[in-house]
Amino acid sequence: MEDSESVNIESSRNGVGVVIKVVGRMDAESAPEFEEACKSWVDQGIYQLVIDMGELAYVSSMGLRSFITVGQLAQQKGGNVYLCSMRGLVRQVFEITRLIGLFPVHNSVDSALAPQ
Repeated sequence: MEDSESVNIESSRNGVGVVIKVVGRMDAESAPEFEEACKSWVDQGIYQLVIDMGELAYVSSMGLRSFITVGQLAQQKGGNVYLCSMRGLVRQVFEITRLIGLFPVHNSVDSALAPQ
């Protein structure tokens, strides 16, 4: 499998939360990697997860399931998952499945990090 076919996940701590940048394609093979990355932050007591989706090109049904799983995990701890920089096909998939309504959605990482 070429790198262009996989997902790359980068995390950086930011104040009370963490920014998780997802690049590439999130499918059945890569979704567990995303879940594990998010779960490791929650296990460390970080419950505010900002997901930067600006370079996410594709999300499958397994990828969508991962977003739901991570969202539930954060909410159980009193936190939240913020989706930002969603565009193109990925945004359409979230809109069509109506999952976009389950998460706070922001146009940029900065607006997601701004005090609410």
